[in-house]
Amino acid sequence: MAFSSIDPAYLAQQYTQIERSGKDNVLKAQQNRFSTLLSSYKKLETSLSSMQDLLKSFTKDKELLSNTATTNLDSVLGVSVGGDAVAGDYEIFVQQIAQSHQMSMAFNSTDTLPANGQFQLTVAGESFSVDLSSLNPGSGLTDLANAINKSEDNSGVQATVVRSGAQSYLVLTSKESGAANAISMNFVPGADTSGADIGAAVAGATQLKAAQDAIVKVGAQNAITVTSASNKLEDVIAGVTIDLKKAQLGTDQPVQIKVEQDPKAVEEKLKKFVDGYNALVKQISSDSSLNSDTMARSISSQMRQSFQKLYEGSTLSSVGIEFDRNGVLSVDSKKLEKALSESPTKVEDMLVGNSGLFSGLQASLEPFTKRSGLMKDKQQTLQASLDMVTEKQKRHDYSMDQVYKRYLSQFTQMQVTMAQLESSMSQF
Repeated sequence: MAFSSIDPAYLAQQYTQIERSGKDNVLKAQQNRFSTLLSSYKKLETSLSSMQDLLKSFTKDKELLSNTATTNLDSVLGVSVGGDAVAGDYEIFVQQIAQSHQMSMAFNSTDTLPANGQFQLTVAGESFSVDLSSLNPGSGLTDLANAINKSEDNSGVQATVVRSGAQSYLVLTSKESGAANAISMNFVPGADTSGADIGAAVAGATQLKAAQDAIVKVGAQNAITVTSASNKLEDVIAGVTIDLKKAQLGTDQPVQIKVEQDPKAVEEKLKKFVDGYNALVKQISSDSSLNSDTMARSISSQMRQSFQKLYEGSTLSSVGIEFDRNGVLSVDSKKLEKALSESPTKVEDMLVGNSGLFSGLQASLEPFTKRSGLMKDKQQTLQASLDMVTEKQKRHDYSMDQVYKRYLSQFTQMQVTMAQLESSMSQF
C-alpha cells in the first residue's frame, strides 16, 4: 500500500479517541451518578412531602379514634359520631322539631305599590326597612320581595310571592329556625295612599308556620329536657350529632341511639400510614443510589428510631404497631383491638398526641421537608456538581478538538511528504 493512500482524518480521529477515552469515561460516570442521584432525590422529596401530609392529617385534629352510631328509628332522627364520643346507649324522645317562622299577607293581584312609605321588618331583635320610594313607579309585590331579599340590612328574612286566582300573597320566611327568630312587620305610610293597602295587609297577616325551638327529652326516666333553635343538635351528647327529622307522638317510645367503638376503622387509618411508611423505606433501600447515600440512609434511620421509643410509658408493640423479621412495619389487629378496649384515649395519645409517634415522625422529617430544608440543599448541591461535570466535559471537548486538529495537521503533512518520496523513487 502506498503511503500516499493513508487517510489523515481517520488516523487523527483514532489517535484522538485513544487520548480522550480515559477522561471521557470518568466524566460520563460522574454525570450518570449525579443525574441518577438527583432524579432519585426529586422522587424522594415527593414521597417525604406525601408522608408529612399524611402525618399532619392525623395530628391536626388530634383524633384517631373512630366510633359508630346507630338508631332504631331513622325516620325520626339521624346520628353521626366523632372519635371523642363515649360508647353507650342513649334514649331520645323528639317532642317538637325546630321550624322557621312564616307569614303571609294577601293583596289584590292587580294592585301596584304606593309611591312611598316604609315597610319595616324585625327578626331576632334586628330591624331593617324597605323605602318604597326607592322602587320604580308602578312596582308590584314581586319588586317588593326582590327589594327585601337584596337589602344589605336584611336581618334574616326571605320573601317570595305566591299567586292564587285574583289574590297574590307576600310570603315572608325567617332564614333561621327557632322561637327567637320570629318575624314582626310594620308599615309606615307615606303621602301616597293609592295602590295596595299594605297597612291593612300587615294587620291581617296570616301565620303559616310558627317560630319554634326543637324540644327533645334525653333519657327514659327523669328525662332531661333540651331545647334548641336548630334541628341539628351537636352538644346534647358529647361527640354525637343528632339531626331531628320529625316530632313523635306522645305514645311513641324514645328513639334508641347506640354508640360503639370502631376498631376496624382505626386499623384502616393506621394501615394507611403503615403502607406509606413501608413504601418510603422501600423506595430508599431498593434504590442503589439512595441506599449508598448518607443523607437518604439517615432519613430511614431517624424514622426507625421513632418506633423504638416509649409513648405514654408503653411500647408501640403493645398497641399492635411492630416490625417483622424483615423490617416491614405492620399492624397486629388483635393487639390493637385489645388496647382500644382497655384504654382508647391512651392509644390515641400514643399515636396522635403532642408527644406521640406521629408528632415525633413529623419533627424528624421537618428538617428535610421544609421549604429551604436539607432536601432542597441536597438537590442544589447535586445540580451544581452536575453542572460542573458538564462544564468539564465542554472544556475537555474543546481540548480534544485541538488535539484532533494537531494530529490532522501532522498526518496530512506526513501524507504529503510520503507522496513526494514515492514520486522521487518512481523516477529511478
